[in-house]
Amino acid sequence: MLKRLQRWIQNKSGIGENRDALEVLRRRVDALAAVQQQHLPEGLALPWIPHGLDGVSLAVHRADAMFRYPLSVSGGDWKRAAQEYFDTGRGLAETLQRVHPAPQDLLDFGCGYGRVGRFLPSAFPESQRWAYDPKAGAVAFQQARWGAQPWNGQPVDLIVAGSVFTHLRPERTASELHLLTQALKPGGILVVTLHDFADQTSIHALTEEAALPELEDQLSESDYVSVRFSEADWAQRIPLGFNCTRRPERFGETQQILVVTREAFEA
Repeated sequence: MLKRLQRWIQNKSGIGENRDALEVLRRRVDALAAVQQQHLPEGLALPWIPHGLDGVSLAVHRADAMFRYPLSVSGGDWKRAAQEYFDTGRGLAETLQRVHPAPQDLLDFGCGYGRVGRFLPSAFPESQRWAYDPKAGAVAFQQARWGAQPWNGQPVDLIVAGSVFTHLRPERTASELHLLTQALKPGGILVVTLHDFADQTSIHALTEEAALPELEDQLSESDYVSVRFSEADWAQRIPLGFNCTRRPERFGETQQILVVTREAFEA
C-alpha cells in the first residue's frame, strides 16, 4: 500500500512520468548501440594514435571495454581515450620489466583484448607468452594479433593480473590467488593491481562492462563486479608462505601495483 501511494504521489508530481520516460530512453539508446556494435569491424579504426608506439600493435577490438568505456565517459574524445589506454598498458609492461627482466615464460592472466598484452612481445622478445581470460574471443584475438598462446596451466616465471582482483568477488579471490601462486616456478613472481585500500572491503555492481551492455561476450554481473579491498582483508587472502609488497609505480592513475613472491626461509 505504501509503495502504491509513493508511486501515485510521484506520478502526480511528474517524477514518476519523468523516471519512466528516462528508462524508455535508456533502453532505446542501449538498443541502438547494440545494433551499431554488430556493424563495427573487429578492429576499430583509431583516428588518433599517441606518439612512441613504433612496433606495437595498434589493433583495438570493438568489444574492448577497457578502451570503449573511457571513450564513452569522455563523450567520444578519441585522443583522451587512446592516450589513457596505451599509456596504462605500456606502464605496466615497463614495471614488469623492472620486476623480472628476463623470464623464460610469462602469463597475462585476465588478459582481455590486450591493453597490456600488446606491449609484451617487445618488452619480453625472448619469453614464451601465455594468455588466459574467461572470454575465449579475447584470447583468440591476442593469439591472432601478437602470438600469445592459450594458457593450459603449466608453471611460469612471471604472472601479471592487471585489474583482475578489482572485479572478482572477495570469496573467489583467495582461490584464484592460490591457483596463481601454485603456477609459479621456484623464484617466480606474481604482479597484481588493486584499487587503493579502503577502511573496509566494498562491492559495487557498476563496472565498465555493465555500462556498455551492447558489447559481445558479456561477463555475468553476478561474478564481474567492482571491488575495493581493505588492507587487512587483502592480506588474509595471500596464500601461506607468500609475501605481498607494493611497487612505487601506478597502474594508470587509479590502481596500486603489488608483487607477490614466495617467502625466503633460512636454512
